[in-house]
Amino acid sequence: MKSTVYFVRVENGEDVPSLAHKTQQLFDLAGFRDTIQKRDMVAVKTSFGEKGNIGHIKPPVIKAVVDKVKECNGKPFLIETNTLYAGCRTNAVDHISHAHEHGFSYEAIGAPVIIGDGLFGEHDIQVEINQKLCKYAYISGVARAANAIVSIAHVTGHLATGMASTLKNIGMGLSSRGGKLAQHSGVIPQILKKRCNTCGACGRWCPAGAITMGEQYAMINPRICIGCGECLAVCQFDAVKIAWDESTVNLQKKVAEYCLAVTQGKTGKTAYFNFLTHITKHCDCMDKPFKPDIADIGILASTDPVAIEKATTDIIRERIGKDFFKDAWPSIDYTIQITYAQEIGLGNMDYTLETCLQ
Repeated sequence: MKSTVYFVRVENGEDVPSLAHKTQQLFDLAGFRDTIQKRDMVAVKTSFGEKGNIGHIKPPVIKAVVDKVKECNGKPFLIETNTLYAGCRTNAVDHISHAHEHGFSYEAIGAPVIIGDGLFGEHDIQVEINQKLCKYAYISGVARAANAIVSIAHVTGHLATGMASTLKNIGMGLSSRGGKLAQHSGVIPQILKKRCNTCGACGRWCPAGAITMGEQYAMINPRICIGCGECLAVCQFDAVKIAWDESTVNLQKKVAEYCLAVTQGKTGKTAYFNFLTHITKHCDCMDKPFKPDIADIGILASTDPVAIEKATTDIIRERIGKDFFKDAWPSIDYTIQITYAQEIGLGNMDYTLETCLQ
């Protein structure tokens, strides 16, 4: 049975109030009201963009969704998780401050910002999924507790997955720092001896008891380590080293598996927007003000995360006459994440497109 994807065109450079209005109309047309019940805690997932980034979805658009959730008598909050890489979003304090600097304050949005994996990334839940690459997934505790999720993804290219959109917004974006480590690395973390001050925090937090304290530095037992990343999350001295060595094929599949973990138990309680605006080769995690590589196209909405990704690639190809993501990252087969997501039951690549608001 085909899934339905709703699409509204936008003019190149269309102003933010117009985008916000169209987003609200799509919310209703796509049936997103049915995903939210009275008093539901609704996680509205977007990215605040890295410092210096200009392409991320702007606060008035996010507020438009927040207002719709409130109309449904839900309790919306903006959710993000701490980044694996160093920067202004690696802990909750800096992350929330940065969100406010980019205009995502309570006064502007009407909803609080909650960093879903805790102060340093330590608040995660281990979810059993028994997939090909991940038996367990380490996801944001807040995302797990939320009753419903509304994803607002900005479609871009990505240096490791080729394409970044809904699957990455949920699978990577709502995993804990440990989950991000598991997705990006094929080996266990290691201790940088010169940086370790033997404070013992990593050992106290390690759920597997894999870390012992030596006289000069901590030690990780590779036979016991489960790769959860708790040590990375709680170390405040950058003494835990990770390897960014996972292949793009496995990374994409892990992103899909983590998306499955995040949405587990939320059947009928998830909704997805894809914004085909300010599309760039690089994702919003980059700290540079990239200009768009192609003209603005439109906004998509669906309750099927796979269908909305497939529709996104089809519409862009039809509009510009070529495969943008393959052209931007020729060494990466970005379609792996979409086909694998269908394979593991996340959704359906076969869809019907409903063009709205002409």
